[in-house]
Amino acid sequence: MKKVILLVLIGVLVLSCASGVFAQEKKFKVGYACISWSFPFMVAYQPLFVEELKKYPDYEVIFFDAKGDYQALADGLENFIAQKVDLIMNFALDSLPMIETYKKIKAAGIPLLLTMDEPDFEAYPYMDCFSGLSPRDAGRQCADELHRVLKGQGKVALITATKGSTSEIQYTGGFMNELSRLNSGLEVVAIQPGDWDISIAQKAASDILTKYPDIDGFYVSDDWMGGGIVRALKEKGYEPGEVKIAAAGGSKIGIKDLQDGWYVSIVDQGPVLCVLQDIFMMRCLLEKIGPVPHFAMVKQELITQENIDRFPGTW
Repeated sequence: MKKVILLVLIGVLVLSCASGVFAQEKKFKVGYACISWSFPFMVAYQPLFVEELKKYPDYEVIFFDAKGDYQALADGLENFIAQKVDLIMNFALDSLPMIETYKKIKAAGIPLLLTMDEPDFEAYPYMDCFSGLSPRDAGRQCADELHRVLKGQGKVALITATKGSTSEIQYTGGFMNELSRLNSGLEVVAIQPGDWDISIAQKAASDILTKYPDIDGFYVSDDWMGGGIVRALKEKGYEPGEVKIAAAGGSKIGIKDLQDGWYVSIVDQGPVLCVLQDIFMMRCLLEKIGPVPHFAMVKQELITQENIDRFPGTW
């Protein structure tokens, strides 16, 4: 009898150990490729993502950095296909160069979660979900703000994302469409790319100020680039608020410039809410814990002098 009990106990222990090993191995493997993890926004986003992911030990996330090279990004995504990951996440910034690779992901039967900036419509058939920000809505809010403070009259210039990119089309399109809807009298006298670079944005703003010294406002699709506009204004002797600036962003440099009176407002596009929503949508796709919308947009609040204390800047 003792031998039988002992054998039963041993069997239970073996099964328990086997179950434990199985539970440890039963992980979801996710490949997350980014066009550049060195963008200031992504430098803040990635450690927040890693920290939040610790709450979900069944997940293994493999990060890939394309370092700004779209061919490298395509190769990285195809490597994830070869690894047979359970889910692919991708922030391409510009989705158009990635369409052929997205088709391959779809053909492999791997769910695709696109993140950050809203992709081009050509990516829609191949993605299972987009989780992130709406450049169009940011542009719309900025147009509303400049129209309001300038009373619908004056000259404005745009410092945009990389010319021809999905981001540039959407940030600019959202702004221009809203001016049209408002029947605004604001005249857009210049549109120059800032290429997500503060120095390039500074040079573009300086050139615009030289040509249009009486300009009334700027719209910039990222307040990190907006720091270049502020530098150019300072160099040419303008005072805070003399030229109105509206921006998307929420960076530390942008919040500081808003505090100092250079901005009218900033559309918040901070990484904290992006991380929380991206991980939730990842879990919805793999664990089926909730419905998966085709578009899961992060709420974008308007940061002003009145509510700035709620937005310390996270990147």
